[in-house]
Amino acid sequence: MMFRKQDQKKLFKAGVFLSFLCLVLMIMVISIGKQNSIFESKTILRARVNNVSNLQPGSYVDLRGIKIGTVENIDIVSDSEVEIQMRVLSSKLKWIRKDSQIAISTAGLVGDKFLEIIPGTAESEVLDPDKDVLTVKKEEIFNEIVSKGGSIASSTEKILSRLEAIVSSNKFEQFVSSLHKTSSNLEKLTAELNQAQLGKAINSLNTSSNKLDKVMSRIEKGPGTLHSMIYDDSLHEDLRSLLGGAQRNKVLKYFIRQSIQESEKN
Repeated sequence: MMFRKQDQKKLFKAGVFLSFLCLVLMIMVISIGKQNSIFESKTILRARVNNVSNLQPGSYVDLRGIKIGTVENIDIVSDSEVEIQMRVLSSKLKWIRKDSQIAISTAGLVGDKFLEIIPGTAESEVLDPDKDVLTVKKEEIFNEIVSKGGSIASSTEKILSRLEAIVSSNKFEQFVSSLHKTSSNLEKLTAELNQAQLGKAINSLNTSSNKLDKVMSRIEKGPGTLHSMIYDDSLHEDLRSLLGGAQRNKVLKYFIRQSIQESEKN
């Protein structure tokens, strides 16, 4: 089967492109394999603890600061124990002894949990993955709690020392003194204001009382209509005679009725 020159060029370009992609893919696979140790032999190790402290499958396993594997599985095996299965590099087993222990640590202050293998002594034998089971190092967990508590105590001490420096400074004393003076001035101003308002009320009451005394004195001494109505008996007799005469006078009675009717209509 013969291809045209144009088809041959296209096939050549496609072959070169596919070869380039395969090369890139191989490089990526090798890089990922080196990073994650995909092509290295691994061994299953077991550990038993009372509490995994939110450790999850997939968390990495650390030995002397080096990631040597991942947590494979976590399962409850009894009322008081949880078994952790981890897959670690076989090449690192020679550094894990029978007296080695584990600690569940945190990456950073609030980071993810990871499993840390605490190396044993050089005199101890190498761990047998089929027989030996790692246990938790309680002292390590306690030390971690103590160290975090120490950090908190140190931070609290720094805050208290800064607060003490602020309180003992002259500026703080000046601020407190200024605040006390302001409070005193405000109290005095309030007292003066209350006294001023009370004084105004008393003065107003005194003025009204004086005016009322003058009016009553004027009515009592006379002359005037109110004085005559209160103190003159002749005015009372005149009104009485006028009303009595009006009863006998028909004309006055007529006008009185008319005025009453007009007022009722209005």
